[in-house]
Amino acid sequence: MTPTPSQLNAQHCRNFIPKLHTTPYPEIDPSSVKLPSPFVVCIIGGRGAAGGGLARAYAQAGASGIILAARTRSGLEETANEVRSIGSKTKVVISECDITVEKDLALVAQTVMTEFDGRLDVVVVNSGYSGPMILDITKESPEDYRTAFDVHAIGLFYAAHHLLPLLDATQSPAMSFIAISSMATPTVGGMGGHAHYCVSKAAQARLIEMINEQYSNRGLFCASVHPGGMNSGFIQHDVPENIRKMLNDSPDLVGAFCVWLSTPGSSERQRKALNGRFLSCKWDVSKLEERFDEILEKDLLRFRIAVD
Repeated sequence: MTPTPSQLNAQHCRNFIPKLHTTPYPEIDPSSVKLPSPFVVCIIGGRGAAGGGLARAYAQAGASGIILAARTRSGLEETANEVRSIGSKTKVVISECDITVEKDLALVAQTVMTEFDGRLDVVVVNSGYSGPMILDITKESPEDYRTAFDVHAIGLFYAAHHLLPLLDATQSPAMSFIAISSMATPTVGGMGGHAHYCVSKAAQARLIEMINEQYSNRGLFCASVHPGGMNSGFIQHDVPENIRKMLNDSPDLVGAFCVWLSTPGSSERQRKALNGRFLSCKWDVSKLEERFDEILEKDLLRFRIAVD
């Protein structure tokens, strides 16, 4: 079957940088980074594969404080113990938080105030939801569609609403707000084209673009980051076996990439070229840097409606 233009667009997005990685590599090795102190990171969705990879990376880079938030405490304890084994000087705080409940995000913000005197350098929103991959809107569950939007779009709004003021007040050179996205974001068809996930992830990325529009002139860096394909608990029951076999990226890759994005001292050119855009942690950063000028000139890696 010949791919549709939309399917080709998604493929071109995956291969925007042809050199891809599955594990961390020297250019983004978080252990080679020396974050200043204090440096506080909040990871919403701080459990599981990607949450663990993010927490480990910021601990390896020397973050002085890490807030781990998720719905259940049990998985967070495991991640917290990993962080403590990496950096004994890293203060780890656990906050039970359902991203779909606004008051929980307000409590996360209060935790930043009480535990870290209001300091916040980086926020990474990693919460995600996917139901079964059903490629027919009439057969998809309305509940799955609603829940996906609650988590990916409304939950991201809650996080931004309550945590951006703390980032703005801190005025860290690293000030960053990152949403863990998906290659479902540019996808509308093919074997991964299930509406509840793809459409809600697209809405999430569009909100990141709006945050960029409103806050970049105040020093904020934000991005939507595809975390690679991980064979995690998130997809165990909802992804067909033939697709699951292809999900072999290390969770540490997305963590290393996000540290690279948010490290203080990142070049002004890097922050300007990538701010507000859709990125993949699999893209080789040296090759990505070679395209910075083109990204800016053509305003790439954003949503738009084509009119010519």
